[in-house]
Amino acid sequence: MNRLRWERVASDPDLEGDLGYELDEWEVIRARKNGAGHLMFLPKDEEMLRDDAFILADADAVCNVEHRQ
Repeated sequence: MNRLRWERVASDPDLEGDLGYELDEWEVIRARKNGAGHLMFLPKDEEMLRDDAFILADADAVCNVEHRQ
């Protein structure tokens, strides 16, 4: 996206309409071992899962951006 187009995007843009993102539903599985927390994100769409779509992350590396200020 060029700079002029980016500057015209609203401060709270519509993810699909303004930015072109397609939203998907994912399930979050929390796991703990030896005190360390990990998260596994799995798509609800089985076809995506068959295509090996998943994310593993340390719990400390993930935040909910809706709750950040």
